[in-house]
Parts: sequence; C-alpha cells; structure tokens
Amino acid sequence: MSIILLAAAFVRFVGLDKSPASLGYDEAALGYNAYSLLKTGKDEYGNLLPLSLRSFNDFKPALYSYLTIPFIYFGELNDSAVRMVSAVVGVVSLVFLFLFLKTFIRNKNLLLLTFAILSFQPWRIHFSRTAFEANLSAAFFIAGCWFLINTKSKIKVFWSTVFFALSIYSYHSARLSAPMFLVFWALDPIKLVLKKNLLKELSKYINKNYQKVLPLVGLVILCVPILLANTGGNVLTRFKQENVFSRFYPYAPNEITNPISSLYYLGGIISGHIFSYVSPINLNERIFKWVEMSPMFIVGMGMLGWLEGIFFIFGFLYLIKRILRSFNLRFLIYWIVAGIAPAAATWNWYHPLRSLNIYPALEIIVALGVYQVFRSINSIVESPNVKKGLLVGFVTIIAVSIIYTINNELLYSSYENNGTYQPGGYKEGMPYLESIQDKYDQIIIDSPHAQSYIFLLFYQQFDPTTFQSFSYLRPKPGVCGNLNFNFDKYIFRKVDWPVDKNLRNVAFWTSSDVHVSEIEMIPGAKIKKIKNVLYDTASIITIE
Repeated sequence: MSIILLAAAFVRFVGLDKSPASLGYDEAALGYNAYSLLKTGKDEYGNLLPLSLRSFNDFKPALYSYLTIPFIYFGELNDSAVRMVSAVVGVVSLVFLFLFLKTFIRNKNLLLLTFAILSFQPWRIHFSRTAFEANLSAAFFIAGCWFLINTKSKIKVFWSTVFFALSIYSYHSARLSAPMFLVFWALDPIKLVLKKNLLKELSKYINKNYQKVLPLVGLVILCVPILLANTGGNVLTRFKQENVFSRFYPYAPNEITNPISSLYYLGGIISGHIFSYVSPINLNERIFKWVEMSPMFIVGMGMLGWLEGIFFIFGFLYLIKRILRSFNLRFLIYWIVAGIAPAAATWNWYHPLRSLNIYPALEIIVALGVYQVFRSINSIVESPNVKKGLLVGFVTIIAVSIIYTINNELLYSSYENNGTYQPGGYKEGMPYLESIQDKYDQIIIDSPHAQSYIFLLFYQQFDPTTFQSFSYLRPKPGVCGNLNFNFDKYIFRKVDWPVDKNLRNVAFWTSSDVHVSEIEMIPGAKIKKIKNVLYDTASIITIE
C-alpha cells in the first residue's frame, strides 16, 4: 500500500505549475483571495474573514482559500501553491478509499490490485492537479462516510459529523448531499419501504434507532454559521443561477401549457439527469461539448478508466442482487443517490464537478466487479498455468492503461485544455507588464476572456488593500457574465486601433491578431509577443 501511495503522491505533485499549463478563473480567484486573506484578513471585496467568497458573484465556499494560506505564506502566490491543497487531499482520500476496500474485499492480493487500479483513475489524477473546491469536499465526504459506516463508538460518530460539515464548508453540492445522506443512513429506506405497514414500521424504527439522528443534528449545529451568514440569500446564489427550475421553461416545448404536462416533462429531465451519472458510457467514454475546454475536461477519456466501465457493470449487478442482505451495499446506493441529487437539480444534463462526491462509491462498485470477475475465473478455470497467464495479461493491460492515463494527464492534455476557461499567456506576460507599467498613464487590457482582471491581480500579486478600495465600483451581487471593471489605471475594453493609435503614454495588452508592421508605423510604439507553452497568446504594445 505504501508504495502505491508514494507513486500516487508523485503523480499528483510533480509539475503542478506546468500541467495543467494555465490557471483557470476559479483557481486564480481562490489563490488571490487566499493571498488577500493572508495580507489583510479580508477577501478581495474587503469582507472580513468570510465563510463565502463573493468572487465572480458566485459566492464560493471559502475553506479552500483558507487552507491555501500556509502554502502561500511558506512559499509564494503561484500556480503550485494554489493547487497544493487539492493534491494533498487527493492523496489523503486514497487512504480512506483503501479502508473502504478492506471492508468489501478480504483477499489481500486482490485488495492491493484493485487499490492500485483505482488510485490512478483519470478523475482522481485530473481533479487532484487543479484547484477544485469539489475535490476538497469529496475528500471530506469520503472521510465522513468511512467514520459513519464504522460507528461503533461515539467518537467515530463525532468525526463523521465533523467531516461532513467540512465537506459542506468546502463546496456547494455537499450542502444537499451530506444531510440527505445522513437521512438515508438513519432510516435505511430501501429496507424500510418493503415493510407491509410502512408508517407503523417507520415509527417503530425511529423509536428504536433515534440515536441515528444525532449526526444530522450535529451537522445542522456545525453549519449554523453558514445560515447566519446568509444575508440577502447570498449563500443560495449559485443554486439560483444554475437550478433546473429556473432554466426549465426555455427548454420545454411550446406545446406544454398545463401543470400536469409540465411536471411530466420536468420529471423526465430530472430522471434523465440522475441516470446519466451511472451510465458506463458517460463514465468511461463520452465527452460533452460544453465540458470541453473547461477545467473539468479530461482529454480523450471519461471519469473512470476504459476497463473500469466493464467492471462497474459486474459490480452493480452484484450489488443489486445482494442489496437486501447487506446494509453496506445499501450504504453505497444511498451515497450515490445523495451525491447525484445536487447535480440532478441543476440544468446541466451531466456535470462531473457537481457530482464528484459519488465517484469513490462508484469505485467501490468497480472493485466489487473486479472481485466477481476474478472469483468467476477462479471457479471456471482449473489450470494453474492458465490462471497465472490470465492474471499476468490483466495486470499488463492495467499497467499500460495507468501509464497512458498518467501521460495523457501530465503531458498531452496541456495541448487541449487551454482556451475559454483556462486561457494561457497571463502567467508569462503579467510579470513583464508589471515591470513596465509604472511608466504609463493607462493600461488598456483587451482580452476575449471574462474575468481577466483576476489574472492581473494574481500574477502581479496586486496589493489587496489597494484593490479592496475599488470594491464600490464592482458589479452588484446577482450580476453574472463578464465582471471585468475599470480600476486604478487599468481599463478593460476592446482596442480600437484607428482611434487608439493616437493615444500617448499608454500600454496595451491585447489578444487580437496584431501585425508588427502595423505597430511599427505608429511613432513611439513597440510590441512584445507573449507566448505560453503552446503558442502566441497575447501582445503587449506600448506607445510613448
């Protein structure tokens, strides 16, 4: 196990500043807010020790930024520091995965083999190498699940509640997943619903197992600060922006005019959302256009490895067959349903990030599938040599798959995963702009990317106190889309060369295709091309 963990840690920590090649908007926002909290105790808007970061008016849970502060303090504000929290919890969550696998698989050799397979899943590597609050939340969630399934002492119940609370403080989805899961765990509805007199049995069960409500009560108490901080409904801002109900009408056919038809159609949408998250095709192969070029995009692969989709089917069939005999198997179903609920309630048909909490449970089902396949082979094949040959072949295929997955994530994906959501060039160009900008009265930034201001703040380590003084100029809460705004000497707008070439003592940052010969015709103008690891991404033009 130790060797597997060390190898997994190496894959997660090596080259964090190079792959992914560029920070995403949310990564830069989490990093700069951590920097602002470190320097001033306030976020970029000047809010003192907030539980949620207003950021791009999406009110991100602030825990990731707080945990990033030590890495900035002992190092500096850079790509690696921002991604370090995700990498660390990506390794820690493997420990709890191993403990879960020990619960379901008794054969030591098969246990280590499945643990090795699951430690290098595409989703585990990818989401551990980018600053995702969802990855932090998923690590706390699996820890909470582990202590919950082993509640033989009050201290384990306590730690389960703490970890679920930390999951809620980390990411929006857990605010529905965690309490829903605790309700499922307390009631065991799959077994309860088969009783003849449901209401009578439910009352009897609650009277007998009332102590199972304690984790849920504890969770509510621990999360009271979030409720108290909900001034003006800001804590629900993200749900208001993304929920399926607010976006239902534009996607409904015009023929739907009565409530019954609307409910039927809405039910079809939500059920489609739910089942999409356990579809082997979605998990292992399908790449959706809207996901491409976003930070959650795993290039050329699904969330799980190619073979794991097959094992998932075998494991799921085994789970369904024995679900009434084992609470541990029902536990996995409750975990998955609770984890899917937040994603299913949003308008996207399939959203990996919002459902990240379910993937450890899916991996355990994959492990059950591996166990079933090996057990079947062992009972069917009698020749020891044939068994060894099959085992060697299987291990070879898995080893090749793992090597391909690592190479795909660390090397190839950098050439595909830059664009609208992870624009390049800022890391390379902003320090240079900082070195010359004091000479100029205005800095005009022309970028096709929304929220480009955050990259200026991050890579120039802009003084947080100064930036907080401009908070009154910023778009109000509830405003979405491009939230760039003009502050200090920085102006965010398109460059109009026929007019702007007459300006003096100004510097331009532009992503437009600018010809050097055109700039050379402007008196006192100079141009510097900015490249990232892939291509020319911007130009800095100065006119004196």
